[in-house]
Parts: sequence; C-alpha cells; structure tokens
Amino acid sequence: MNGSPNGAVVVGLDSSDNARVALDWAADEALLRGAVLRIGHAWSMQAYRLPEAYKADMVEEARKAAATFLENTAEELRRGRPGLRVEPELIEEGAVEGLLRMASAGASVLVTGRRGQNTFLTVLLGSVSGGVIAHATVPTVLVPLEGAPDRQGPVVVGVAPGEPEPVGFAFEEAERRGVPLRVVRSWMYPQAFPGYMAVPPQEQARREAEETDELAQLLAPARVAHPGVAVDVQVVLGPAEEAIVNASADACLVVVGAHRRHTHHFSQHIGRVPHRVLHLAPAPVAVIPR
Repeated sequence: MNGSPNGAVVVGLDSSDNARVALDWAADEALLRGAVLRIGHAWSMQAYRLPEAYKADMVEEARKAAATFLENTAEELRRGRPGLRVEPELIEEGAVEGLLRMASAGASVLVTGRRGQNTFLTVLLGSVSGGVIAHATVPTVLVPLEGAPDRQGPVVVGVAPGEPEPVGFAFEEAERRGVPLRVVRSWMYPQAFPGYMAVPPQEQARREAEETDELAQLLAPARVAHPGVAVDVQVVLGPAEEAIVNASADACLVVVGAHRRHTHHFSQHIGRVPHRVLHLAPAPVAVIPR
C-alpha cells in the first residue's frame, strides 16, 4: 500500500459540520497510530468580488482571521486529546492542491468530510473530497456527517480479483483497532430476463468455489502477516457495491480500491463500485490507490 504506516494523518478543515466530524475522526486516528495530525485550512479572497483597492486592504486581515481559526481549532484538539501532536498549516493554494501536497510528504492517510448518504446518487461528492479521491497517492478516508455507526464494529473490505492493495490496508486497520475483518467478494451471472437471475445450482457451486479459492490465495499473505485478525469471508451473488454496503451496516470502516481512469486532466473517475460505496455506505470509507 502507499503511504507510511507511521506517517502523519492529514485532514482538511473548513467551517462546515462535515469537516468538523472528519477532523474529530482524523484526530482519533492519529492518536491510534501514534502519528502527527496535520490540519490543512485553505483560505482565499477569490470569493469576494471586490475592487482591487479594497482587496489589498482586506487580504491581510482575512489571512489573519483564517490563521486564528486554524490555530484555535488545533489548540482545542490538543486540550481535548492529551498527547496528540497537531501541526496546523494555512494552505495558500487551492484546497485540493494543498491537501494533496501535504499528503505527498510522507502521510499515511488523508481524511476529508463527506456530505452524507444519497440513495439516488443525485448529488456528487464535494469538490474537495472528489478532487482528493481522484488524485491522492495515499489512502484517503471520507467520513460521513454521522461518523461511524459503531467504532467497535468490523472493518469491511471489498476485494476484486487481483487487487491486493485494499487487503493489506484492511488487515492493518482491523489489527490496529482490535476488531474483526469482514471480507466481501461478489460475482455476477448473465440475466436470463431483466431483473431476474436464474443460476443453475451446479454453476453457482462452481463459481462460488472458484471465487473462494482465488480470494483465499489473495488473502493468504495478509493472514500470515496479521495472524491475530479474525476474518469472516463472504462470497455473494450480486452487484459488488450492494454486497459491500449491505455488509457495512455495523462497520467502523469500509475499504475499497480506486479503479481510476484518467481520460483528461479534470477526470475524477474512480470506478462505479467505489463511487457508489462512497455515497451509500453508512461508515467512513477508505479508498486505496492502486
């Protein structure tokens, strides 16, 4: 996996409720890892449509206000979590660019907020969270406004064929938290009629045996490296995103791989499955780059 195991936890901060929930999650994660929490707060005068003369007078005051907000937040975290090392940083460039730069400097994980569940996928991820998910080179966790349903729940990982990156990260997180790991693999069968899946029993048994065997081989190195992690393997017939979301009702963390397809500079395609899991899973979702 990318990122240093003991590297900093980087989190983006703004004034929204989503960002505050993500900040608290990131602070707990930094304590759990024994890592530094680096808080990035982007500030800008671009939102103010003012004459240049007024901008010149206001820019320093606006920057000071942003720095005060950032430092006050950092101090609040230090008081509430003794032993937590906090490094606030005022981001001078755009939020996405700044967080990616901070994460690239040896971070173990990058954390942002998520707007919430959206059953019909009619609202996209926020521009910052969408940007970092699309381009981050370290594991990125999106925390929903509700936080984690159960902090002592299992870690859930969706595992596609030939995709070891999420497996290693998921085992590490389960071991770190002292919780079981729930491994989900799904498979599909051609539909005989729209909305109806008829799978001959022999074919279903054959496919499930094949998927289980391939999955066991993929999990084997991580099982050896983390022998204390209890593992529950689920091989399910149906769409992958549905299987992962259904398995994550009580999860403390969901882990998926990013299947990126950068067709142009502004592309944010991470694949259908991680995209839908990000919107629908009730727990924080970690997206692991390949």
